[in-house]
Amino acid sequence: MQQLNNLLFSAINQFAGQNQFFDYLFIFFAEAMPYAFIVLVVILWFRSKEQSKRYLIGATLTSVVGITINTLIAQVYFHPRPFMNNLGTTLVEHAANSSFPSDHTTFMFCIAFSLLFHRATRKLAFGLTALAVVGGLSRVYIGVHFPFDIAGAAIIGALSAMMVHSIRHKLATCYNVIISISDRLTGRIL
Repeated sequence: MQQLNNLLFSAINQFAGQNQFFDYLFIFFAEAMPYAFIVLVVILWFRSKEQSKRYLIGATLTSVVGITINTLIAQVYFHPRPFMNNLGTTLVEHAANSSFPSDHTTFMFCIAFSLLFHRATRKLAFGLTALAVVGGLSRVYIGVHFPFDIAGAAIIGALSAMMVHSIRHKLATCYNVIISISDRLTGRIL
């Protein structure tokens, strides 16, 4: 499996350092994409009605679950990053911690997959899923993750979304309290 992971990594990362425009573009995708997701969720929050706000709370909770799962995995399993094994070209500095799974990519897939469950946000979710794939593969391109790290992030994102969606009715009161507090706070500010 590691040979396949290395082979796929080399197929994507081989282009790093060859073209400055593409390097900057993929660094931007790899580093900025999660922040774009955060900005989008915040903008949607202020433009959404109550039901859509529930979906956004669910997406945020899904991200917390996903990143918590990643943290637990890192406690019991260590997988070196490509640069720790002197593989490929690394375009950005990164801590020498475990690469599996990608936190950035898990976050993006959690948001995207969570929104797939709801008809009102499904088109947006498909677009976000595509952006999560681009963001994840960009992290391979810049040399800080293996492809299996991205695949693992997608699986954790899907599982997290399913878990949170399955208990959404039990969280309804909590969602209502968050929406009520937010409406009161933003009503005073706006």
